Amino acid sequence: MTVVTPLRYGLNEADGSIGPRLLACDPPGGARVVEVFGDAATADHIAVLVPGNGHHLGNYFTSTEAHSPRSRGQLLLRTMQEIAPESRSAVVVWLGYHSPPEWYNAITNTPAYAGAQDLANLTHYLPRAAHLTLVGHSYGSTVAGLALASARAEDCVALGSAGMGAVRRSELGTGTRLWAAYGETDRIRLVPRVRVGRLGLGRGPLELGATRFGTGDIQGHCGYYAEGSESLLNIARISLGRYDEVTPAGITTTPRPARSTADMEAAA
Repeated sequence: MTVVTPLRYGLNEADGSIGPRLLACDPPGGARVVEVFGDAATADHIAVLVPGNGHHLGNYFTSTEAHSPRSRGQLLLRTMQEIAPESRSAVVVWLGYHSPPEWYNAITNTPAYAGAQDLANLTHYLPRAAHLTLVGHSYGSTVAGLALASARAEDCVALGSAGMGAVRRSELGTGTRLWAAYGETDRIRLVPRVRVGRLGLGRGPLELGATRFGTGDIQGHCGYYAEGSESLLNIARISLGRYDEVTPAGITTTPRPARSTADMEAAA
């Protein structure tokens, strides 16, 4: 069995203007990387994104796809800043585990168990005064769920989850609000939710008492961070603690148009 060295968190690059601001990173050839967007040290609200399968250090910095973890982290931060310019926000992209390479490798919960404690450790490393939200997509929601028992988080958002790693709500600890989103065309809803030893990903978030929120007209399994979508707006609202603004599933509002960087600078 491969022994995974625990991650050690610390700002390895203090000046984000000359390169990525990394909280942790494996040596070349490794799989794990943790990057922060914004100033986590002074943030009022921090969202921690936990990607699903197929992501690793080898493609983290080179992927140009809109649904790459880096793109999602940057877009969520911009959205949070647009909704609440008066608040200090930060987003951490936590690829701190060996994610399954393909969807069919994700029937085992072993990688999720192996990474959960490192994710929980991150929540205690981040400033205690900040409102902290874990946002797990697909298999990432399993990692987030398994981390909750020992993590510090006010909210946990599961996007297109095939299971939270648990079969009982008590396994997720107490004091964390659970949220869930399922797009109308996301086939992940058809996946059986069981856990037998190291096989299966446990029950889905709705079975464990999560509040389901609206996603609008996003498409497929990878559309939860679509720019300007109701899904992205709701993720940002939860991450900012604006719970009364979160729209429930089945109610569609008109998405606000995305503002460009130039627009935001002009308004400043």
